[in-house]
Amino acid sequence: MSDNGTFELSASDGYPEEYRLMELPADVAAALIGGQPLEVRGRETDTAVLIAGDATYQLHTAHTSNSLYLFEQHGHKLELCTKLHQMFELQSTRPQIRARVSEVLAQDARGPFRGVEFEQPGDGVDDTELRRQVQAGDRQLYRVLAEMPAFRDTATGFWRMMDPVYCIELLRLILATQVEQDWELDALDAERVHTALAAESPQLREAVEAVLHRFGASTRPGVFAMDPQRVARFLAKQIFATEGTRAWPVSEFLQALQATMPPQLLLDEHTNAWGSRRISRSLVRGLAIATTTPENEHLVYSAQGVPGALTLLLPIDASDLPQDVRARMRRLFEIKSRWSREELIPFLEELVDVDDALLGQGDEQTDAAVAKAVDTWLIKFGRGVKTPDGETVYTSRIN
Repeated sequence: MSDNGTFELSASDGYPEEYRLMELPADVAAALIGGQPLEVRGRETDTAVLIAGDATYQLHTAHTSNSLYLFEQHGHKLELCTKLHQMFELQSTRPQIRARVSEVLAQDARGPFRGVEFEQPGDGVDDTELRRQVQAGDRQLYRVLAEMPAFRDTATGFWRMMDPVYCIELLRLILATQVEQDWELDALDAERVHTALAAESPQLREAVEAVLHRFGASTRPGVFAMDPQRVARFLAKQIFATEGTRAWPVSEFLQALQATMPPQLLLDEHTNAWGSRRISRSLVRGLAIATTTPENEHLVYSAQGVPGALTLLLPIDASDLPQDVRARMRRLFEIKSRWSREELIPFLEELVDVDDALLGQGDEQTDAAVAKAVDTWLIKFGRGVKTPDGETVYTSRIN
């Protein structure tokens, strides 16, 4: 600065655009200052997504009406380094993980893992490749991998997706061993289970632990309590997949489920449900809709669950629907011309920016966020109509 309080200005030749400005939300700025790394993940053809812990943001280019100048100070001189006409803005986005993870793991030419005896040498997908292609934070990514289920082979470092049939076969072996060893269902030790199974036939320890994690809840490191509901939902999805989009009478579906459910997991809550010819909402939530006609025009959920008499279950897997809200709403209205708000929520909730683990669990804050988002989408994409009995149903306003 000179004596009169002014700077001398100069410009570098052509002031090349070597700099980019990015406007950060307060929480992202605080995380960055605190030393948390920020990453941009995705393929070259993807819209760029910034990962900040569990938060994900799409990067958008915003053009400014006025030029932005960046200067570098050299003593009493300011040198013009660059002139900018645009900057990056961050828009919070919901990571779409499942379809991409499945696509990436399908790059393994060996196919899904079906047991040690079927394994062939070959290259697979490691953590680095998964993080590069999947636009989500590590915690969310690894949660989806566990739900699939998939496991990381520690010998090779490659991730393997498990074949659903083998997954159930291994679960049955685990439960048969549990009976033989007289272990408690709520305290299965992964290491002990693997040791007992390996004494009979070769088993991969990581696969055993993946099955225990998928169908149980971890009570302490390496110890799991089996969850009949998780097993029942996994089997329900496989049952529906056997015959495509055929509508299942509730009684037939329950018979098929009861026939495939491991006997020691037929707890009172399930036997009572089958005895009363009802199934809980949570069992088919996001997997099917309950209807009374093949045209699927009337909701028959009751407060107690889905009644079996004269009821059909039409398979619709929420995870197979489009990930864009508008496209998903369009597809749902193609499947069924009229929906109640309560029917739609299970098929839209995964698009809301909330913790997946809290969906459908009765968490008030999560439920409120889902309800607010669904109401907004219904205003934008639906048209409310009152039925003679006073219920509001929605038809499409999407062209």
